Parts: sequence; C-alpha cells; structure tokens
Amino acid sequence: MNNKYSIYDEIYNKIKESSKIIIHRHERPDPDAYGSQGALGEIIKHNFPYKDVILVGKESPSLKFLFNTDEVEAKDYENDTLVIITDTANFPRIDGKLFTRDNFLIKIDHHPPLDNYGSINLVDTESSSCSEMIYDFYKYLHEKYNFKLTDKAAELIYAGIVGDTGRFLFPNTKPKTLKAAAELLDYNFDMPKLIDTMDIISEKMMRFRSFIFENYDVYHDHVAFLKVTKADMEKYEIDPGEVSSGVNLIRSLDGLKAWCFAIDEGNKIRVRLRSKGPFINGIAEKYSGGGHPLASGATVYSWEELDDLLDDLARVVRDYYGS
Repeated sequence: MNNKYSIYDEIYNKIKESSKIIIHRHERPDPDAYGSQGALGEIIKHNFPYKDVILVGKESPSLKFLFNTDEVEAKDYENDTLVIITDTANFPRIDGKLFTRDNFLIKIDHHPPLDNYGSINLVDTESSSCSEMIYDFYKYLHEKYNFKLTDKAAELIYAGIVGDTGRFLFPNTKPKTLKAAAELLDYNFDMPKLIDTMDIISEKMMRFRSFIFENYDVYHDHVAFLKVTKADMEKYEIDPGEVSSGVNLIRSLDGLKAWCFAIDEGNKIRVRLRSKGPFINGIAEKYSGGGHPLASGATVYSWEELDDLLDDLARVVRDYYGS
C-alpha cells in the first residue's frame, strides 16, 4: 500500500478513537492556514458529530470572516486530547502551544520536512497547499469510509488553494490543483464573493501599498528588497503580518528574479523571500528559517546581516541564470 494512504488510515483511526480534537495552525495565519485548519475541522465535525472539535489560533483581521476560533486553556488538553497541526513546518511556529509533548500530535503540512514534530507526520511537498492536502485526505475518506464534504469545507479548501497559488499564477499550481479547484466549485458557495472578500484591504493597507512601490530598492541585477522599520509600521498602523501580505506586489517588476521584504520586529528582522526560479529555501535555512524553494522565510538580527543575506540572494540568482 502507498505510504501516504497508510498514513491516511493512521490519522483516520486516531481521529475515530479520540473524543476531543484540537486543531492548530501557524502564527500570523494566511488563507491556507485558515483553509486547511477550518476545512479539516468541518470534515471531522460533520462526519463525527458527537466529537468535540476545537479550532484555535490568533485571528487575522483580514481573514476572520472565514470562521472564528475558540479560546482554550491548558486543561482542555488533558485526558488524551488529540492535537492536529496544519500548514506549520516547525514546532516554534505553532500558534497557541498550550499542549504538551504528552499529547498525541499529528502534523499535516506541505513545506519541506525540516521538523517532524508530530507523532504522525503527513507531509507532501508536491501539493500546492495544505488545503489541497486536506482535500486529497477527504477524497480518500470518502471512497473508503463514505465521508461527506460540507459546502463550508469546500469553500475553505478553495480559499486556501487560491491563497497559496496566488490565484493559480504560481508555479506550485499543478494539473491536480486545478482539478481539485474545479471539483470544489460543484459545491454550494459563492466563489466570486469569496475572492472579492479575500481581496478587500483596509484604507491603511491601501496607503501602505504606495509605500511599498515608492520604497523598494534594487540590490543587484534581478534582485530587489524592501526594508520596513517599526516606525514605518507605526506610521501606517499595521503589523508585521499585514506587511508580509504585500510581499508579492513587486513580482511584476521587469527583470526581477528574486526579492525580499525585511520587517523590523525589534529584537529581530523577519525576512520574506520570494523567487521566480532560483531556489531560495537554502538561504532561508542559513538564516534561521526555511520554507518552499520559491517562497521562504528567514531571520536576521541587524541590517548589516541583511546585506549578507542579499549578497547570498544575488549569488544564487547569478548561479541560476549564469550571468
């Protein structure tokens, strides 16, 4: 039997035997974090209506329209509570770690497996998103155990796929991704309204976008960057997560091959790395981070160290294109 399917059965059996299931996602959630977490919760609640299913995590102002999370305490994790974490590559990024290592942890993720923190680890780096993985998991459960998918779960999965593929424009969009999206549209949710709502931004974010276009800089041929200080964020009244949401706005720059946003968080500088071809996850790993080959995150501790990272980024681009 394919190993993926044996893991599906392991997860199914663990869900079936657990009376309480708490589902987590990563800090500063994006649409895929919301979509995968919420859809999995919907699937479990609909097909096991007697189970206590709880979704936790700090809400994102721009995405909380999808669903609301619950407040939990440490005591909620007692009595063999099952903990599932979606779309989270490494343990430190899990939002709301009130559980302990004594809890049974299931990791479901599509990032490179640098930290297999789960008792069960379902990792598929070929999937466009964790939400697509949840849909694949559901289809297996449907065929083998006659599981049903709710309209809300379909909407959440679609939102996650759309978010992580950049509206199906990024290279992680595969034929099976488009097939999944097409199948999801057979369910009863308002796709145009969903996309419109995901696109809505606040006036302060609209003004910050002008800051992005006016202040990005070219570091080297084909490499650009943006520095965002704490003073910048205070001026526009936005947080680091909102800054990160704009990282793809400069991808249309003529000749651009790789770029990053460097966001000052006080004791560290978070770096959001993006690429149109050269693999940049190795650079992210060098600077206390990781992620996908074309979309990663890193951390530096001074603007001088950011220059070192940009030197590495320029080198990777030169090596990739031979110039």
